[in-house]
Amino acid sequence: LLSIGDINDIMGSGSMEITGELDQMVDHSSDVSEPDCLGSIFGAEQPVYGDSGYTAVRDQVSREPDDDNAHWVEQTAVLYPSADKAQRFFDNARSSWDACAGTSIAIDDGTDSYTWQIEDLTATDTLLTQITTQDDADGWECQHALAPVTNVIVEVWACSYGAGDEAADIAAKMVDNAVR
Repeated sequence: LLSIGDINDIMGSGSMEITGELDQMVDHSSDVSEPDCLGSIFGAEQPVYGDSGYTAVRDQVSREPDDDNAHWVEQTAVLYPSADKAQRFFDNARSSWDACAGTSIAIDDGTDSYTWQIEDLTATDTLLTQITTQDDADGWECQHALAPVTNVIVEVWACSYGAGDEAADIAAKMVDNAVR
């Protein structure tokens, strides 16, 4: 995972802080209108990774400390027992994200409800990226990135008002860290 200094630099912020860390997957499948698109909307999800053979996960969320934060990042590293298993997960994610492109996904977590528009998938042999835009949120959007590196999957969400390639940049640095 990247340091908070690196996250602030990439996001163009000076005040983001780590606000959450997990070493296990979560499950938001009951919150989404299309559970088959869970992996396109949320990261580090047990229903998405559950049968893939992963052995460990580290997940970290960073944002500004105020309620109306301008930036939000989730970075996740998922360890597999082999590079083949990580690659298989990447290939399956590519198909799933592509199938969810162009859809609207409603989220209702019991407290808040909102809708996300999932844009087209951009894919190479080593990186998936996709933009999601929240309806009625003044341009709040996220770039989602996923990349395999040896026996690790790195997954990143980078959200702001007018997201660019920040998630892809963070994922690239995470890949560099994993290679070392």
